[in-house]
Amino acid sequence: MSIPIGLQLYSLREAAAQDFVGVLKTVAEMGYEGVEFAGYGGLKASELKKILDDLGIKAIGSHVGIQQLEQELNQVIDFNLEIGSPYVICPAPPRELIAESTADDWRALAEKLTEIGIKAKGQGIQLGYHNHAWEFKTFDGQYALDIFFAHVDPDAVIAEIDLGWTFHAGVDPVACMKKYTGRCPLVHVKDFKRNGPQTEVGTGDIDLAGIAAAAPEVGVQWLIIETEEYNMDPKDSVRVGFENLKAVVSR
Repeated sequence: MSIPIGLQLYSLREAAAQDFVGVLKTVAEMGYEGVEFAGYGGLKASELKKILDDLGIKAIGSHVGIQQLEQELNQVIDFNLEIGSPYVICPAPPRELIAESTADDWRALAEKLTEIGIKAKGQGIQLGYHNHAWEFKTFDGQYALDIFFAHVDPDAVIAEIDLGWTFHAGVDPVACMKKYTGRCPLVHVKDFKRNGPQTEVGTGDIDLAGIAAAAPEVGVQWLIIETEEYNMDPKDSVRVGFENLKAVVSR
């Protein structure tokens, strides 16, 4: 049984801002089995749940910024429970860590997200953390990403490895994914030209076949396409990406 493919809706952010429900319908028609949210189009949870059920697509999870996680955790949890979303993912570190950070900063972030993750899990939601390329800064030969995940409670915070940003940072995405075997139920699939720009999934140099082969043994439950830069209309971009990834996963 192949791993299902979902879409991070940030990929269609401009269209979603104009017609959120229309984007959900389009994504379902393309063949995506689930969506990961980055906002909810102003819909109530009950409204969104009905739309998802009517379209036959699943709520994979939601990207929620760390400030909102700190200040509005109960509301975030309640909303995600109602729409049937099992995961809430912190999509990035605080801005100050992007600009400049130390190993201790990443340990402190791990402590903070562990605390949030324990609270979330107690109410039925699994917290996770999504990386960019910033987490591959090294401290005494260790990536910030590895320092962070060495210091979180693995039951409280799962890894959502972004394989495209990993590749863009010069790190083997398959090896990175395997390092987090059993801790990485979600991965983001985006594509880049080697030492170059982002491109449609399946048209760059990331090893899609290697990812598809390794994902089951890693314990990946969802392959989630996220595309932020395009060579065509964004809807066409995520359609091409889906078709290319589906072809590899279905082999």
